[in-house]
Amino acid sequence: MIVRKTSSFEKMLLIVGLLVLLLGYVMIGKTYAAEGPGLTWGFLQTIFLWLLIVVFIILLAIGEDIKEGIFIEQLDELKAIKEYLKKGNKKG
Repeated sequence: MIVRKTSSFEKMLLIVGLLVLLLGYVMIGKTYAAEGPGLTWGFLQTIFLWLLIVVFIILLAIGEDIKEGIFIEQLDELKAIKEYLKKGNKKG
């Protein structure tokens, strides 16, 4: 079995995701302070867009994980085929 290592893309995605969470929280706070208490269109738009970015980053991370999982499964399958062919050649 192959041990999966974290790719540079996943590390970069983690850093970007954390920055988006932090900056989004700060921007929502600034929007709330600028527009006052209550729900305004600007405040709702800020929250909605921030949540869309967070969901997009989560989907990217899930897609990368699935891609790596498929790659590892294919590698294991190719190794099994290689071993099978080696055993078949020794018998024949």
